[in-house]
Amino acid sequence: MKQSNYDYYSVPKINNLHELVQQRKDSPRTAFMWRENGEIQRRSFQDVYQDVTRLSGLFYEKYRGVNIAVIGENSYAWIIYSLAIVLSGNVCVAIDKDGDLKTIKKQLKQCDVKALCYSDTYNPEAQSLTKNNYSFSNLKSNIRQGAKLKNQYRVDENKPAMIFFTSGTTGYSKAVVLSERNIATDIYGAASIFKPSGGVSSFLPYHHAFGYVTSALKPYYYGVLTFISSSFKHLTDDFQTSHPNTIFAVPMVVETFYKQIWREARRSKTDKKLQRGLKISNMLLKVGIDQRYNFFKDIHRQFGGKLRYIICGGAPLDPSYVKWFRQIGIEVLNGYGITECSPVVAVNRNQYHQDGSVGQICRDVDVRIIDGEIAVGGDIVMLGYYKDKRATEAVLRNNYYFTGDLGYIDANGFLYVTGRKKNLIILSNGENVSPEEIEKELAKNPAISEVAVYEYQNRIIASIYPAEGYLGDQEFYDDIIYEYNQTKAKNRQIAMVHLRSKPFPRNNNGKVVRDKLIEEDNHERKNH
Repeated sequence: MKQSNYDYYSVPKINNLHELVQQRKDSPRTAFMWRENGEIQRRSFQDVYQDVTRLSGLFYEKYRGVNIAVIGENSYAWIIYSLAIVLSGNVCVAIDKDGDLKTIKKQLKQCDVKALCYSDTYNPEAQSLTKNNYSFSNLKSNIRQGAKLKNQYRVDENKPAMIFFTSGTTGYSKAVVLSERNIATDIYGAASIFKPSGGVSSFLPYHHAFGYVTSALKPYYYGVLTFISSSFKHLTDDFQTSHPNTIFAVPMVVETFYKQIWREARRSKTDKKLQRGLKISNMLLKVGIDQRYNFFKDIHRQFGGKLRYIICGGAPLDPSYVKWFRQIGIEVLNGYGITECSPVVAVNRNQYHQDGSVGQICRDVDVRIIDGEIAVGGDIVMLGYYKDKRATEAVLRNNYYFTGDLGYIDANGFLYVTGRKKNLIILSNGENVSPEEIEKELAKNPAISEVAVYEYQNRIIASIYPAEGYLGDQEFYDDIIYEYNQTKAKNRQIAMVHLRSKPFPRNNNGKVVRDKLIEEDNHERKNH
């Protein structure tokens, strides 16, 4: 059936996080569920409202308009502490739990943090970082203490509310300041174009805006149950317990799921059966018969049996994964988000999507293509980088955030990202070459696990990490590039293949850190 656009979903407008928490304050339905010491814990929407409201009294009594950090694995405590900090008029600073002690100290100092809420996993280190500390394990006692105090903060949705650090693909993480209005507008805008039809599994790290705003706060806004996963190690068990309808993931996670499915099929010697099943299922779909949930029930069982949507963002995803998961009955909907935009700018819709695109632009968001660059306007755009006027002015111009991404919007309103402006290869003859276009074409070869293209000494270099079974076979990859060059103009041909012996360096959001990759490649070349 041909897809067509349809009206926004009817969802309530919210202007701040206070309104988000108050939405279902009397509902006894379960809002959050998680595993703790082997036992399943539950808290209702009513519980969340009471816990946040009471704890905010404690923070209002002790602090006025200061920056308070939260660090730890995903947990109910992380969510409650962060919301209580914001609802008391203070600013929540999200710190990477996997950062080394030096980086954590630097970020706390960079943001003038006055207090720290932390998981017991980080107890020994955390207690020495600030004078004022609040342990996740003391959440209940802190809530009881706050219940005796009164929060008299008058909401100002335009003041700083949360600080997230950018993923740092260039090695420099900036502190992004978001207001309550920024986050509330993003929740409303994205929820207007995508809506889960069941519960959500939340496992992306909360110190990223995508993990926190999109996989924790938005499901709360939808009114669906959210299962909080504290670790990827327990994800399979968590899926069996929570039976999610929707999960939020980065490309690296989607790719891992795909590889695990085939690895298990080969281990159980059912890979040929799976291949036959895909062919038969696809033929039946062409005549309107959908047997995907019967043919591939063993795969669906691995995800809890009810998974229908994977919302994927944070980095580009090869469209081949989207098409493959669709064949087994799971729709991977690509989206586009940036921490500086609270974070979701666009996402493919439940019943209206286009492979290769990052979806429809969210409600109340203004996207323009200016000199080929994606620029975003509207209330989702950050207040700025914390105490970094120069960096802020470099990206905020005429009320638009210039993303540094290249792209276009098609006639149907789908946004496409074609590459990074800073990655453009500009050769001595003035020719501009998009590395992402070359990478996309080369990545289709199953012998290439990862590929990055960049300029070195005015030549185009392809850095390749081979697929399993091809490590070290330089001649094989030289032949691949030779064949590729036969169809390209001379000034767009690849001059050399750099064959890597280890995977590409990535940040914890799954993005390739290009600067580090090029540095590693140059180091290897000098030592050979």
